Amino acid sequence: MEPGQLTPEQEHALESLLVFAEGRGSAECGHPEPISPETVAQLVRQGLLDDSAGVDLTEAGQRTAEVVVRRHRLTEVLLDAVLKLDGKRAFDIGCQMEHDMQPEMVEAFCTLLGHPDVCPHGRPIPPGPCCRMHSTTVESQVVPLTELAPGERGRILFITPRSHERLHRLSSLGVTPGIVIELHQRRPAYCFRFEGTELAIAEDVAADIHVARIRL
Repeated sequence: MEPGQLTPEQEHALESLLVFAEGRGSAECGHPEPISPETVAQLVRQGLLDDSAGVDLTEAGQRTAEVVVRRHRLTEVLLDAVLKLDGKRAFDIGCQMEHDMQPEMVEAFCTLLGHPDVCPHGRPIPPGPCCRMHSTTVESQVVPLTELAPGERGRILFITPRSHERLHRLSSLGVTPGIVIELHQRRPAYCFRFEGTELAIAEDVAADIHVARIRL
């Protein structure tokens, strides 16, 4: 089962069990144990946990948990090493991004970061397909929204707002990592469409939104 098919609670449960097995404590995004009985039962039914003798990851659960942990730790590297965000902003943005990242976004991040082996806290990052292939290029060019031309489309990869309020405002409008946008115009404001909505934003706000170009 792919992590995108799981709820955030189920993903955190798998992450907690894998991190615990590493001997490094509880989940990495501030979600304490124990895991609720309802979540355990759901994951057992999906074949990701075995509760016959305690609660353990199955082989499928291990693979899924590694994808979740890989996604989270790559996000940590991106926020720490590339975007230079402070701890509070990195935590808030990282925990939001963790559940919205598509597989191609994760691989693009990993390639851009040079296939890191560990997160900023020294925890191992499970390798992905791009690591095993030693990929050195990213198929979709990652650029600020301000570099798109009218008519171009892109998938939002990450947002680096100058304030938490700005991030909250964009999120409330539906502008979040993972959505596909199409730029309509650049002047007098950046106007783009997504999911039946049209939105106009100032240039400095558009510069905070980073997208992967979608080639037609």
